[in-house]
Amino acid sequence: MQTIIIDDEPLAIKLLAAYVEQHEGLSLAGTFTNPIDGLDFLRDHPVDLLFLDIQMPELNGLHAARLVRGKCTVIFTTAYEEHALKGYELDAVDYLLKPITYQRFARAVAKAAASPARMGPVVPTPASGSLFVKSGNRTLRLDLDELTHGSSSGDYLILHLSTGKKIMTLENLTDFLARLPEDRFCRIHRSHFVALRQISFVERRRVVIGDVWLPVSAGYRDELMARIG
Repeated sequence: MQTIIIDDEPLAIKLLAAYVEQHEGLSLAGTFTNPIDGLDFLRDHPVDLLFLDIQMPELNGLHAARLVRGKCTVIFTTAYEEHALKGYELDAVDYLLKPITYQRFARAVAKAAASPARMGPVVPTPASGSLFVKSGNRTLRLDLDELTHGSSSGDYLILHLSTGKKIMTLENLTDFLARLPEDRFCRIHRSHFVALRQISFVERRRVVIGDVWLPVSAGYRDELMARIG
């Protein structure tokens, strides 16, 4: 998706731009600290997704969103939670509260890709208990109750099921995790995530699922322990 960022804070733009560059499904078309310049750009260039700050001195982001309504998908970014309701009234697909983590950013992008306004090759989610995964030439229905863990291997993500089967997909681990219910799954390493209900036990720096053990990196250990504690 062609993406632009409008935010009067240079540091906020720098962070979001880095997230966009990191995301395989996005291409950064431009960044603007002045919303007027951003709106001028939108008049002449096709854009799929707009990250739009609400509190800006030159033009309020809510007013800017009204001006671009129907032209692109909008994700609001702001430090003020009280603006959330107004944002959704303007059909914003999501609302990111600063400071923004990459995982939260990726979930918002996944929602944008699946929004009705998008006509691209979106992999649909049929229900909260399952989702579709592209594997080779097939699109497979995955029962989330059967998903025990997932691990990235090179360009692939390997999904392990309680039935013993494996599904290999080209989907990025971070992007795939963004499509999962966050109360049921947890990332434990840059290359691994687990289904919380499938964990047999946690020992030092590893998670054990049946006869499989997976490493837990220091950066994810606190979140894991908080989730199972």
